[in-house]
Amino acid sequence: LLEIMVSLAILSISLVTLLSAHNRALSLNAEAAMLTDAVTLAREEMERLYFKPPTESLDVEKKRRKDYPLLEWLTQMKETPFENIVEARVVVYKIKGGESPPVVSLKAYLAR
Repeated sequence: LLEIMVSLAILSISLVTLLSAHNRALSLNAEAAMLTDAVTLAREEMERLYFKPPTESLDVEKKRRKDYPLLEWLTQMKETPFENIVEARVVVYKIKGGESPPVVSLKAYLAR
C-alpha cells in the first residue's frame, strides 16, 4: 500500500509539471500567432503606402480592420532632410483597455 501511495505521489507531481508545460506552450503559441498577425498587418499597410503614398500628413488616429479584430495600427509620416523623401512608420498595437505598448513597428523611406 505504501508503494502505491508513493507511486501515485510521483505520478501526480509529474502530471502537474506536464500540465504546467502544456499551458505555457499554449500561451506561447497564442502570443506567436498574435505577433504573426501584427507583422502581417504592418507589412500590408506599409505595402499600401508604397503603392499609394499620401500627399498630405496623415492623422494620428488608430485604425482597425475586421480581419484583425485584436489589433489596431497607426500610420505616421514625417519629413526628412532630403527632398521628396518622407519617413513612413506603421505601428501596430494590441487592443486593450488602456494604453498598450506597440507590438511591432515598421519604418520605411518613401519617394513622393
